[in-house]
Order: sequence, then C-alpha cells, then structure tokens
Amino acid sequence: MEKLELFFIPSPLMGHVGQAIELARLFIKRFHHLTITVLVIKLPNDPIGTDYIDSFTKDDRIKFIHFPPMDLDLFQDCPTVGFMNDAVINRHKPIIRELVASRLTRFNESGSSFDPVNRLGALVVDMFCTPVIDVAKELNVPTYVFFTSNAAFLGSMFYFQTLDDELDQDISELVQSRTEIVVPSYANPVPSRVLPSLFLDKDQWSKRFIGYTRKYRLAKGIIVNTFLELEQQALLSFDDKTPPVYPVGPLLKPEKPTRNDEVLQWLHDQPKSSVLLLCFGSRGWFEPDQVRELAVAIERSGYRFIWSLRRPPDGDQKGFPSEYVDYNEVLPGGFLERTAGKGKVLGWVPQAEVLADVATGGFVSHCGWNSVLESLWYGVPIATWPIYAEQQLGAFQMVKDLGLAVEISLDYNQMNKNQKLVSAEEIERGIRDVMDSDSAVRARVKKMKATARMALEEDGSSFASLSRLVDDIM
Repeated sequence: MEKLELFFIPSPLMGHVGQAIELARLFIKRFHHLTITVLVIKLPNDPIGTDYIDSFTKDDRIKFIHFPPMDLDLFQDCPTVGFMNDAVINRHKPIIRELVASRLTRFNESGSSFDPVNRLGALVVDMFCTPVIDVAKELNVPTYVFFTSNAAFLGSMFYFQTLDDELDQDISELVQSRTEIVVPSYANPVPSRVLPSLFLDKDQWSKRFIGYTRKYRLAKGIIVNTFLELEQQALLSFDDKTPPVYPVGPLLKPEKPTRNDEVLQWLHDQPKSSVLLLCFGSRGWFEPDQVRELAVAIERSGYRFIWSLRRPPDGDQKGFPSEYVDYNEVLPGGFLERTAGKGKVLGWVPQAEVLADVATGGFVSHCGWNSVLESLWYGVPIATWPIYAEQQLGAFQMVKDLGLAVEISLDYNQMNKNQKLVSAEEIERGIRDVMDSDSAVRARVKKMKATARMALEEDGSSFASLSRLVDDIM
C-alpha cells in the first residue's frame, strides 16, 4: 500500500490538542502505511496549556513541528480566548502555507532519490483552524476537519448556518423570539435558554462560527470524536449537502503524567463509588458567592469529594483561571477544617485518573465534550453544570435526549451578565441524584461504558468508520 503522510493542525486550546494527538496515535496504530506530522501552535498567555502540550509532543512515531508562542501584545484587541485563537491561527497561516508548499516540492523532486518522500495525503485541521482550508485549496491538498465536540452540536451549526445563508434569518433574533426550536440533530425540541452564547451573540456568530461552518462544507470529510451508538440521532441527520461525517471515537484526551500524586493515593483508600469529583475544565471558575453556595452544598451532602477550585481570571488573562494561594479567602469559614477527613480541595486535578478509580461515584461537570466522553468511558455519571462555549447544549443532550446525566443546571452561562446563582439547595439535590447507587441513570451509564469500548474494537462502529476514512484519503 502506498505510504502517505498526514499533516495535523490542531487548535492551541488544550482539549483540542489532546484529542488531535489521540487521533494521530489511532491512525498510526491501525494503519502502518501512514506517517503523521503535527504542527503545534500555542497561545501566548496559557502556561498551563503550553506545559500540557509539551508533555505530549515527544512520541517517536509522530513528528512534531513547534511554532514559538507569539507576543501577547499582538492580541490585546481580542475580547475573548476564542477570538484570540482565531487571530493566532490567521497569523500562522502564511507559515503553514510555506511548510505545506515546501513539503509538496520535496515529494515532486524525490522521484529519483534514494530517500523518497511519502506523498502528502491530506491536512487534518481542527474545527477552529478553518482558515487553513484556504491554504489546502490553493495547493490542491484534500482537507478533513476534526470536530472535537459532538455530532449534535455540529448538526446545530449546519442548521443555523442554513437558516442564515439560505433563508436570511437573523439567528440571534430567531433564538430570542422562540421558547423552543426543532433542530434535526436533537431528539427533543431545544429550549432557547440552553442555546449557547455563540448563537445569541451577533459578534460571535457573524465573526466566528458561521465562518467556521461555511468552511466545513468545503472539506472532503468531517471527523467527529463520537460513536454511532451514542449519537445515532445526530449522525443520521446529516444530508448530502454536508461532507461525509466519520465518527471515530471515543478518543480520550491524554492526561499529563502524574507521579505519586497525594490526591490519587487518598482516593485509592476510599470505598467504592463513594467519592464525588467536581471539576469544570481548563477554563472553569466561579465568582466567590457561587463558590460559597457550592461549598455549602458539598458539606450538607455529606459525601466524600475531590474539588478542583480555580481563581477567576484577571483582566489580562482573557478567560484563563489561575490558582488560589489560600482557599480560605473564598470558602466559608472553617470549611477546610470541617471537611478535612472527607475531601480534598485543590487546583489542577488529574481528571481521567480520578474518574478511572473505582472509588469515584459521581462527577459534577461543565459538560465539555472531553469530560462527557471520559465519564462514559469510565462509567461515572455526570451532574450537569455548563459554564461556557457549547456546554449548555451538551448538558441538554445528556439529560433530556440520552438520559445519561442528572441535572444541576442546563442553562448556567458565565457569558450572561444577569446569570443567577445556582443555590446550595439545587446543587445538593443534584449531588444526591448523581451519587444514587440505584439510579436508572447510573445503570444506563454503565451500559454505555461497555458500548463505548466496543465501538473501538475491530468489529466496532468507530473502527469501521475510521477504515472508511482512510480508504477515502487513499
């Protein structure tokens, strides 16, 4: 079989890079005629993300090309992390074009060489790196989009882009004028209150997301980190106006290696399914008054816990939280002393390792797609508390469409300036529901755990989808 090289271009956002590396590893594990080069782009103000990326770019089977971080001063006008990501990708576009063009030239000149160069088969670009599709079109290289969220959200993007472009609908006005919207990729009508800010904010939609979606339609295919048995409704909703969609998951974001972690040692000594994990992603944080409500709920519930608690970002951090020096400045007086034997409060948590431990019985999560897949892979049910991005839709899908999670909130949105506090009573109720050992949700999650693992086996749905994708690339 002809040997091919693929160029991977992941977004510099931490969860996206991890998934891309796992996809690259899956390709080279299953298909020995493929080689992969990953172009590593970094955000200028994300030391935790940069450290994470560096810890996973030492795989001998994959070539990594690192671009140095750009000066933060270049991006002072970017109002959010998302806009900064776009600006960083656009500034790298000429460099990527030069690399791809050089690679094509080397292949064309290697015909008589004793050291032949593999043909560049395709670019695999992250869902937020779509400007690179222009480079691929110019140089006549096939492009595949790697969509690191779920298929239902992809379907919603196509749906709203069609309404905007073909029916001239103002999406933010449409969303605000209705209580529910029928979106083909969801089994139930979607309440307007759970639609994320990207559909409500005209700037985010018109300057970012509608542009991404238009570019997706130019790709040769879309690779999605999901599996058929989980998202059958969404995957069957795509029509011939979209490129082929290849579900290849679940791909779990790799954890940064830990050694003799004190929290993991403590966790190993706890009874089975007795510990609650509270973790809200690399950009998750709450204001002090919400932290106090959460602390009251944890203490009242009486459950053992591991809580990842992060300080809100400073103004110049554009959305990245930092670590507390002293948790007492934000927690209720005496909380740490009263819960010392039952729980751990810390900043960064090795989430996948905690979920993998049999002592973990429930997970209060922001419903980022990485976290959802990890919860299903390890069979730990989620209590939903979305914060930003598309997480409100993810929470709605998990609770209402799939019955694989319990609800603390479906519509909490940190971008909403009028966001109300989630009360200690609401949080405590969600904690008790997710830790219920006899719940129907827990039984369904346990069943989906087995299904998720089977999808990646040789006869599984994702294995077959990946094979179809490689055939298409050839």
